[in-house]
Amino acid sequence: MSVVASSARARRTAAITIIGAGIMGATLAYQLARRGLREVVVLERQTVASGSIGRATGGLRQQFADELDIIFAREGRHFYRQFIAEMQAQARPAALLPPPFYQYGYLFLVSDAERWRAMQSYVALQQRLGVPSELLTPAQVVARWPGLRLLADDLYGASFCPTDGYTDPAAMTQALLAEARRQGIALYEHCPVVAIRTRRGRVWAVETPQGRFLTPLVINATGAYAALTARLVGITDLPVYPLRRQLYLCEAVTGLPPELPMVVEQASGFHFRWRDGNLLLGLPHQPTPEEQAASLALAPEAFELRLDPSVWPQIQRVIARRFPALVGLHLRQAWAGLYEMTPDEHPVLGPTEVEGFLCACGFSGHGLMHAPLAAQLLIEYVTTGKSSPLDIEQFSLRRFREGRLLPVTRLL
Repeated sequence: MSVVASSARARRTAAITIIGAGIMGATLAYQLARRGLREVVVLERQTVASGSIGRATGGLRQQFADELDIIFAREGRHFYRQFIAEMQAQARPAALLPPPFYQYGYLFLVSDAERWRAMQSYVALQQRLGVPSELLTPAQVVARWPGLRLLADDLYGASFCPTDGYTDPAAMTQALLAEARRQGIALYEHCPVVAIRTRRGRVWAVETPQGRFLTPLVINATGAYAALTARLVGITDLPVYPLRRQLYLCEAVTGLPPELPMVVEQASGFHFRWRDGNLLLGLPHQPTPEEQAASLALAPEAFELRLDPSVWPQIQRVIARRFPALVGLHLRQAWAGLYEMTPDEHPVLGPTEVEGFLCACGFSGHGLMHAPLAAQLLIEYVTTGKSSPLDIEQFSLRRFREGRLLPVTRLL
């Protein structure tokens, strides 16, 4: 069992304890350190980025269909660009630098009249919020990216944002935590939290196989497992549940543009981009009623990372219909990961009825994009009791209990 800490003497007390070393835990730790709040411990049951973020696509897009998602994503993109620039300006060794942000854009292809009308309104909203997205005709798409060899006869058009892109999500998580550790925050890997001690309705300690950590404040950043973590303090109705997704890594094909955007067929959700000289592909698939029931019940099988063999043939059918340049792809690797869903597909942020137990979870597949602003809101709440540019109260656990779900409009 390994312990990684910021000093030779492992801390056993902390002003703030973060459970989970995924992207949410990493952005929290980094932003706390930047604010000078360094009596912070991050506890990870496995290793940094070993959960969902290490299996994610890594997309950073601002093209969403509702204002909240756009604001989260807009601020997230700015955060990562600034973090990368600051680390580069400090002339760190290459091995310690964050991964690049490949700002090649996101391209959404629309082949349905109703979806096209909706997309026009979404792009107008994005532009009002400062996102430079634009509408393209099918002819413009074909001319701009001829290597895609689109079968575009049935396309109504596309939306494109040049400031969108993608990164390596695991490497970004590791870079953020490395910088947080350099500034004094402690990280313990292979350190699962097995109990959270409360007294008179407030947190005072967490228990791990590596010992007890005395702490007045715990942040639940455990992703798809957040509801199980909440049960450790007696909260049994945190509505965060897992949803399995699959990704496929294929050999590169010739002719595709080197600055390939993340290409998304809106009707099916099929998407692909470059990854280390290969092609990364994904296709959302609907869970069966049995799978959905298991997820909502937090049954053990809902957390299994098995592959659904029916998805790859579906991908091949989309390719044959839309992307002839991709026909005959050679599959190298496939894997599954878990989204952390909520009923309204917005996060759960802030305090709970257990004093000192806060949530930072439920990002519904948008954790990489939305974690930076979520961390800012949570830290501002903890330090000042307020938050900006969004009011954190709207993301409280209470909204589900009181039937005040946030509106959601899906782009896909």
